[in-house]
Amino acid sequence: MPGTHGDSLPIGAAIRAEPGADGLTVFTKNGTVAVTFISDDVVRIRVLREGQSEPDASWAILPREGAGTKVLVEDDADSLTVRSSFLSVRIARSGGSVTVASGVHILLEAAAFSWESGKPVLRWTQPAERNYYGCGEKSGPLERRGAPMAFWNAEECGYAPGFDPMYHSIPFTLAMDGPLAHGLFVDNTFRQDWRLGELGDTQASIQVEGGALDLYLIATGEPKSVLTRWTDLVGRCPLPPLWALGYHQSRWSYYPESAVRELAANFRSRNIPCDVIWFDIDYMEDYKDFTWHPTRFPDPAKLLSDLKADGFRSVVMLDPGVKVQRGYAVYDSLLATGLFVRNADGTPFVGSVWPGPCLFPDFTNPATRAWWGEQFPSLLAYGIDGFWNDMNEPAVFDSDTHTMPDDVVFDGDGFPDTHLRYHNVYAMDMVRATSEALAKYRSEERSFVLTRAGYAGAHRFAATWTGDNRSDWPSLAISLPMIMNLGISGHGISGPDIGGFVGEPTPELFGRWLQANALFPFCRVHSAKPNWEDPDAPGGAPQEPWAFGEDWEHINRESIGLRYRLLPYLYTLVEEMTRTGFPVIRPLLLEYPDDPDCRNRDTQYLVGRDLLVAPVLTEGDTTRTLYLPAGLWYDFWTEEALDGGREITVGAPLDRLPLFVRAGAAIPTQPFVQHTGECTGVPIEWRVYLGDGAEGTLYEDDGHSRRYLDGDFSRCQLNVEIKDGQAIVKTVCSGTFISPRPAPRVRIINGALVRRPSA
Repeated sequence: MPGTHGDSLPIGAAIRAEPGADGLTVFTKNGTVAVTFISDDVVRIRVLREGQSEPDASWAILPREGAGTKVLVEDDADSLTVRSSFLSVRIARSGGSVTVASGVHILLEAAAFSWESGKPVLRWTQPAERNYYGCGEKSGPLERRGAPMAFWNAEECGYAPGFDPMYHSIPFTLAMDGPLAHGLFVDNTFRQDWRLGELGDTQASIQVEGGALDLYLIATGEPKSVLTRWTDLVGRCPLPPLWALGYHQSRWSYYPESAVRELAANFRSRNIPCDVIWFDIDYMEDYKDFTWHPTRFPDPAKLLSDLKADGFRSVVMLDPGVKVQRGYAVYDSLLATGLFVRNADGTPFVGSVWPGPCLFPDFTNPATRAWWGEQFPSLLAYGIDGFWNDMNEPAVFDSDTHTMPDDVVFDGDGFPDTHLRYHNVYAMDMVRATSEALAKYRSEERSFVLTRAGYAGAHRFAATWTGDNRSDWPSLAISLPMIMNLGISGHGISGPDIGGFVGEPTPELFGRWLQANALFPFCRVHSAKPNWEDPDAPGGAPQEPWAFGEDWEHINRESIGLRYRLLPYLYTLVEEMTRTGFPVIRPLLLEYPDDPDCRNRDTQYLVGRDLLVAPVLTEGDTTRTLYLPAGLWYDFWTEEALDGGREITVGAPLDRLPLFVRAGAAIPTQPFVQHTGECTGVPIEWRVYLGDGAEGTLYEDDGHSRRYLDGDFSRCQLNVEIKDGQAIVKTVCSGTFISPRPAPRVRIINGALVRRPSA
């Protein structure tokens, strides 16, 4: 572990250097340090042991276009320094340590590289009060100092707060020294162990199990600008179809067909909005991928067609394990092609999951990804709308580690190696294969894919959720920092299992959880079977919005209805995220980096820059103490104007989510609808919260096709200016999309003016 120094080989003194157009390579006694400037404000530092060979391609970083940034190299008696206009990298001649600075701000100080028991280790000196955020999916607080962190995709059903590692491995952190932010990414697919220390500690370390120490540092800036540069490197979430931003209902499992039809009928008859019904593994025949259970679902095409006619989309599960069964076409094909994970001796690796003994496609092989895609037309013909890739850490039941053995072999896209190297990218390559299949066979439509696991950059292919959580109040509370940190890490379309997967929520817990997560980009209720060993168990305790009695049905309807009323705002934010990398769900520090009181707020969040949510996270509470950043804010419900820069306590009865709007915001909303297919029939309603004026943006397109990529969208900016005591409303629009909605309306909060925007 990084805390030990036994059998340590330091990188050693610099011997010679080779300058390049965009960097510098320094050869030391025991290795090399290659410095490459990706741009003026992003630098890559790659450290290899002498004689070590590693592929240069990255699973996370997008290929570069054009030449790198020209740099200046300085050579003196003590060090070698390479500079761009934003960053400098200094390599000490005596011991090969590295210091990276952005102006006078030091990002990485006296970084020492070594190999301890053959494993690469980085140690550096850090400011005692530096804060770290991001780090992907972590089931703990927003700020990441304290407990050690591991990056090794792991499944833990019913994990408790603090469990580590989790399903995703995203070794990126947004580091902040006061208001100054920078980024650090360690691009290595082996297991990583980070020790950032408690606040006050000045020493930090990272150990990786193998491969190169491959660091990317992003120069000092505002935290949002760092996230833009980070997502320039690894890509951004694609724009999902509008229906994917609706409310989703799932459990393990809804069957037979009559149960699904009853579920859909209940939503519509009870006037509760819903867009998506999910099909867990019991829809399959014997848990075999690309099949339907013949008696539970005798006519899936008719079922899905009827659901779609009533405004429901369908998402089905696919697991990586392919059941070993002669005569099962997918297994026979996989066996014949040889595109499976192999034991060290070359034989097929067989591991047990839900179907029993299984082969596992080697998704690190491009040929396997193409083969996987060839299986999709049969399922797509039924009218399925989206796909759920689960168990892809990969999970294996008959293993002490609950995953594949360390020595199984993968193709690695032409760089064969063991599970130790490719474990963390297995899920990412699976959802890549799924996403590519949908792009091929449904090329005109945007796809929706959900993954349980991934590596940095997996958000280019799939949304995610936070796995098999618990039905308890602490699990509700950690859902907020988990989603905020995933958003910082690039995974901006995410959410938890609302109500909890394992266990049974009380009516109050379910209702408060639905309130707390109703505005998350991915909004899904999901729950487990009461008896996992019984394949005929139809599902766990009901977690439908009406399952807790009439009073709670009304409360839950309003929580979901709030989401649909704010859907124009949410869709606009998601589209912005695809261009900027700014997450929809933001910790306060992203918008208020200069305010120390916004630094570590785990229990409240921003939706974009304009909405502040402070949900109730404790049983029995009917008030909520929260922090309003500086400026004027409005209570969303009472429209009372409140001064910020202070903590306040507000009433939070069971039927109310504490929600506030920044003065100067113009929020596009819409009337209550049952599903996103009804959106085109209702007008946009601008809610204008006056400050010195107000402004807001509305993004619209057809909601499903890829034509927006060719400019078929509309982006309208609404501006309100106060002149001679009157509110003057103007809009400026770009794009070719013509909205089918009725004419928009404008409502000035705390004013009587209601008028249509001028052209």
